[in-house]
Amino acid sequence: MIRYFHHSVWGFIFALVLLFLGSSCIHQTNTDEKNKITINTLVIPSRNHTRMQPEIYYAFMSSGKNVQPIVEFEFELFNPFMYDSDENTEMADSGMLDQLYRCVDEIVAIKKARPQTTKLFELILRYIERHPESHLTQVRRKIDDILDVYQFLIIESSDTYGIHPIYYLPGITTIETPEGANTKDMIEALYSLLFLEAAFQQDKPIWGSCHGAQIGYIHAGGMLGRLFDYKEGGYEDISFRKSAPKYIDEEVWHIDNMLYTQEPGTHYQKSAITVYKVPDLFKPEGKKQEMFYLNKDFQHSLAMIPPVPKAIEVISYHPMSEYQSKDQDSNYCEINVAFIEVLNNQVIVDAYLYKTMLGVQYHPQYTYDDMETALVFDYLVKQIMD
Repeated sequence: MIRYFHHSVWGFIFALVLLFLGSSCIHQTNTDEKNKITINTLVIPSRNHTRMQPEIYYAFMSSGKNVQPIVEFEFELFNPFMYDSDENTEMADSGMLDQLYRCVDEIVAIKKARPQTTKLFELILRYIERHPESHLTQVRRKIDDILDVYQFLIIESSDTYGIHPIYYLPGITTIETPEGANTKDMIEALYSLLFLEAAFQQDKPIWGSCHGAQIGYIHAGGMLGRLFDYKEGGYEDISFRKSAPKYIDEEVWHIDNMLYTQEPGTHYQKSAITVYKVPDLFKPEGKKQEMFYLNKDFQHSLAMIPPVPKAIEVISYHPMSEYQSKDQDSNYCEINVAFIEVLNNQVIVDAYLYKTMLGVQYHPQYTYDDMETALVFDYLVKQIMD
């Protein structure tokens, strides 16, 4: 009886302790939840992919832990090409992809009416205002509704041809082009541009990398051009060598069908780290005078070229911007003469601010933990919180 009572008392006390600890744990959990902000984020990937880039996920989730309250991201994809029209999904049921295909004839007709325009998307927006029953109008309404529940928009890089030249080159009025642009390129650019327009109208922050940056540049009325003239089969044995300021001895670009950043003598799968100074915009407050470095890679052949839209604030220029004027500086680089012969000498925008958007031609997510590249994402997280 005594033993039983003794154990009962201690059992009762133990239960009280557990209750207290449990309450404390619950209280702490609730406190933690109050110290977190969740950002519903819509990601537009390349149409060939059914998931977002894991490097982007890692970069934003990591930088989100560097602020108070902690910022967590809930990511969802928009890629109508990942569904068949008869699949039982919300996006497929909406007929989005079928509707997008129906928009192609309207886009071509708009361009044919003004074949010399370099700002087709402006004409598309006017067409939408004047034709409330058009396929373009229906797609825009759906996109406006989709984005309404998100706080942040990401447009990733693309491993496709890129933005169809019908949107920015005068005289292009066909769907198929000699360089390889096709219907899907036209559709991919259309919904990306419309999501960008919706985000601006809803005053939501946007980050675009590579293809995403070029989408923003076109939206602003900019022009894309090749770094070097198109040549079927690419160029051989042409390289560019530059001394890097820190971490590595050199970087080499090899030209094939595209411009690749990679280590000498390797295939595209093994890329070198390229090192450049972090723009002041990304530096932490109070450390603007300090020297930070980030990674840039240049896996592209199309570039953001003049005329630079007035609405854009240029953060930095591409390292090959007006490169022929730099090749006389022996302290800057050693350059293959053949490279200079094929390189188009022109101003090239590398990164910019446009309304609520940050666009960068490179892919900082690939080397988030190298050097101070993470500062790009720290900056974005702070902008989202503001």
